[in-house]
Amino acid sequence: MLKVIMEYLSKKVVCFGGGTGLPAVLSGLKQNPWLELSAIVNMFDSGGSSGELRDRFGILPPGDVLKCLLALSKHEQGAREILLKRIENKKYSGHTGGNVLLLGFEKVFGNHADAIDALGQLLSIQGKVIPVTHEQSTLCAEYQDGTIYKSETNVDDGIKEGKVLRRLFLEPEVMASKEALESIHSADVICIGPGSFYTSIMSNFLPKKIKKTIAKSKAKIIFISNLLTESVGMKDYCTDKFITIVEKYIGRKVDIVIFNKSLPNKDVLNRYALEHKYPVIIGKNSKSDSRFIFADLWTDSNIARHDSLKLANLISGLISQKNK
Repeated sequence: MLKVIMEYLSKKVVCFGGGTGLPAVLSGLKQNPWLELSAIVNMFDSGGSSGELRDRFGILPPGDVLKCLLALSKHEQGAREILLKRIENKKYSGHTGGNVLLLGFEKVFGNHADAIDALGQLLSIQGKVIPVTHEQSTLCAEYQDGTIYKSETNVDDGIKEGKVLRRLFLEPEVMASKEALESIHSADVICIGPGSFYTSIMSNFLPKKIKKTIAKSKAKIIFISNLLTESVGMKDYCTDKFITIVEKYIGRKVDIVIFNKSLPNKDVLNRYALEHKYPVIIGKNSKSDSRFIFADLWTDSNIARHDSLKLANLISGLISQKNK
């Protein structure tokens, strides 16, 4: 009977993001037993260990998948200490144990989805981690000066160089995974962000049928604004700009915007300013936008990252209010 009640009252939450942002959301939300979590993960990583394993073995990049699996694990801290260790070996030097383990599972099972499920079972994850696509593709960007950069790493480099991005696209075009589309279709709530805005978040909406499925979804859309802009090419971005781009890529309006209202001391901000990263500011249109929810979410003075539990409690509260 308890299981039936749980299934009736629980809400299906689908999260889009990447990097360290999405795991922070998942790590907090998994504490809520009434939420059925699904993390839809970007599959276009071309840098570091993930990019090298992708290029060398022809697999989908495992990095963001591993981070989400660890975030959803019942034994997160212990799993992180083991699977995020770098292998000290001439042949596999620099790769994390978790990335190599996912590589091994993919070679055993013959596909990425079963490899993720297998590692998820070993880690006793509370939720699902779903690749946005099962097909190989390269993320590309066209900038306002007409130049085109290919690969996730190079797209980021273009922004660092001060180029203003005009559009993202995939080469070749790929179909969204069936699991991703099914999760979106059945979702009660869709959370977007935080993470690298273009390469980790917006890239998720490029595979075929993703945008159309979100546009038709009855789920509430919660956009979690990043704490900082990303380098020179995004120096003029404010909340108005971010929301306009998000709504363009998902094909519908955002219902709620979560925005951090607290900042660390000037020394921390100056450190990030050296990387041309600045706090996201409220745009002219956003000041009177009733969709905005403000909260103190930047609590760690050492790193620009949302407070996982505070953010999760806020999202859980918003979901509860919407269901009354």
